Amino acid sequence: MHAQRTSTTSGAPIRALRAFTIVELLVVIGVIGILSLLTTLGARRLTAGSRLASATNAVTSALGNARAAAIKDSAVTGIVFRATYDPAKPQLPQRVELITIRSTGERSIFGTTAIGARMVERYRPVLGIPSTVLPEGIKVGGPMYDPPGSFGSISSELVLATQVEIKSLVNCTESIEFNRSIAILFGADGQFLTRPPRSSIDEMKCYVDWNDNGGLVPPPEDPQDVQLGNCASGLFEQFWLQDHPDDENNLMFVPFLSIYDDKVAREIKRLDWSADANMLTELTGPAGFIAQFGDRITFNRFSGIPERKVR
Repeated sequence: MHAQRTSTTSGAPIRALRAFTIVELLVVIGVIGILSLLTTLGARRLTAGSRLASATNAVTSALGNARAAAIKDSAVTGIVFRATYDPAKPQLPQRVELITIRSTGERSIFGTTAIGARMVERYRPVLGIPSTVLPEGIKVGGPMYDPPGSFGSISSELVLATQVEIKSLVNCTESIEFNRSIAILFGADGQFLTRPPRSSIDEMKCYVDWNDNGGLVPPPEDPQDVQLGNCASGLFEQFWLQDHPDDENNLMFVPFLSIYDDKVAREIKRLDWSADANMLTELTGPAGFIAQFGDRITFNRFSGIPERKVR
C-alpha cells in the first residue's frame, strides 16, 4: 500500500511521516536492554580481570623485593599474606596485606616428639619495607603443604588454603578449615625454601609476633597469641587455623601461590560454605574456583625467582 501524499503551500508534494507502532518500540527497547546488559557484564569481567592482573603483578613484585632483601642482608626473609579488616569501620572492605618478615632467631620449646624437642621460631615484620595491599576481593591461595589435612580421597596438596573471611567469623558462619597464614620463604642466598633452614617439618614451627610481646623481658609464659578468636576448637585449630585477624598462628610455607578473585567466587557460589565439604567443592578443592581461575605463581627451584604461570 502506497503512503499517502500531500502538498505544501507551494504545491510541491511531500511524503507523510509514519509513526512507530507499539510492537516496534518494544522491540527497540528490548534490543537496547540486551545491549546494555551485555555491556555491563563485559565491563564487570574487564574490571575483575584488571583487578586480578594488577594483584598478580603486585604479588610478583613484592616477592622479588623480599628475595632481593634476603640476598642484600644475607638473612632468611619471607612474605606473609595477612587478612586485614577493622570491625570499627565496617564500611571499609577487607583486604589482603603482603608483609615482609624475618626471623628474630629466638626459639621456644613447646613440646617434645620422638626425635626431640618441638620448637617455635619467632618472626617479625621487617622495618623499612612497606607492606603491599591487594585490591578489594583479591586473595591468595596455597596448597595444604604443612600440616596436611584429611580430605577423603583428595590429596591434601591438591587442596588450597586461603585467607580468612573475617566478617563470617562474627558468628562462625563459615568453615575455617581452609584459613591458614600462608607464607613464602627465601634463604640468605635467595634460594626458595619451604621450611626454615636446619629444621624438619615436625620440630620447627614459625609465627609472626604481630603485637611484639615476645620481645618483652622477661618474655610472657606463652608469647604466641592464638586464642583471640572464638571459632577454633582444640589446640590444633588454635595453632593452625586463623579465626581472628590478629591471630599469631603457625605459618604455612607453601611451594606455589594462586592469586584469585574471592569476590567473584562468592557472587557465583551456590552452596553453604559453613560446611567443609561445600567449600572444598566450590572454592578450595582441585575442581574449585581457585584451581580453575587463579593466577599461579611458581618459583624456580634453583634461583628462587618467582615465575608467573600463564593459564
